[in-house]
Amino acid sequence: MWQTLARRCACALACAAAAVTLTAQAQDNAAFVVGQLTERGGEQADYARDFMAGAKVAFDAANQSGGIKGRRINLVRREAAQNEAVPQAVDMIERDHVEVLFGVSERLLSALAASPEITRRNVPLLAPLSGATSASDNVLFIRPDYDHEIVAAHNRLRQFGMRRIALVTAAGFDPQLGTRLRSTLAGAPKAKGDAAETLDLYTLAGDPGELAARIAPTKPTAVIVAGDTLTYATVGRALAQQGWYGFLVGLSSVNPQVAKEILGSGYSGGLLLAQTVPNPASGNTKVAREHMARMKQFLDEPPSAATLSGYIAAAYLIQTMNAAGGKVAGAELRRALQARVDVGGFTLDFTRGNRGSEFVDLNYIQGSGN
Repeated sequence: MWQTLARRCACALACAAAAVTLTAQAQDNAAFVVGQLTERGGEQADYARDFMAGAKVAFDAANQSGGIKGRRINLVRREAAQNEAVPQAVDMIERDHVEVLFGVSERLLSALAASPEITRRNVPLLAPLSGATSASDNVLFIRPDYDHEIVAAHNRLRQFGMRRIALVTAAGFDPQLGTRLRSTLAGAPKAKGDAAETLDLYTLAGDPGELAARIAPTKPTAVIVAGDTLTYATVGRALAQQGWYGFLVGLSSVNPQVAKEILGSGYSGGLLLAQTVPNPASGNTKVAREHMARMKQFLDEPPSAATLSGYIAAAYLIQTMNAAGGKVAGAELRRALQARVDVGGFTLDFTRGNRGSEFVDLNYIQGSGN
């Protein structure tokens, strides 16, 4: 009888120990939760969707291979109005156990970056959909800022032989942007025999038609528009009505489909947009080839600059988490993300600041009138 009781007790203790071990393992391998918070009804809705589509196929591929050191990657996605951004983000952190805010919308970024509630919880904001600037040390951009985009676009236009260029700065952009660009141009080395260059500066403060009537007679080869999709397209349409059909150059945040719809079928000028990742369809980099393969495997949608941006950001997160052992969170996760990683022929380097890349190229967009 006593032997039977002893055996039963030993069995019960063994089962309890096994349960504790399994519980500890389950806790150790709890899912790594990534949260995306986007602006409800915002103009970046399409871009945010495509960005996250590219990120999700990277997460799906990682989960198929066992996750991050055995931790499955889960996505939590919400929409919020601007005044709801901080309480929604805090709720995602507290209720959904989000450990990193990923790909947040541009117009939500400033409130989230400045929030002591998010800073206190040591939750990094990785790859916001923005070329704005932020001094917050918990914001990590995978792309250059808008200033760098415009300077790089201008330099590419010069390489194409364009010597008369206009810059239109819209409301919401730093009015000193043109002055800085002109200063950069003045200090740039010039080859012997180079033609004189002209950079005309304009600010869009009212009617685009009135502005276009001032620009068109100067016959610039290209007009760079520092503004959103609507500004880019309305300035181009107003210029076309003045008989100007040069190269209309926009930021990477411009939605090409929407811009072409606003410009209309009669627009026959050249459309150029800055691009902050390699050409997603060229296959010239390993990450672009991987991205195309994953899109076919998990989503069956064509790649784009937005989907490749999301894929690159997700690949960076996965690699840094794996390198750190997969279990880091909070302040340790923020430190782990401050690394230099080659994600497949494209390097993100956060060892010298909160901006991982300065890559900019110009991409020609086939216009509806071409």
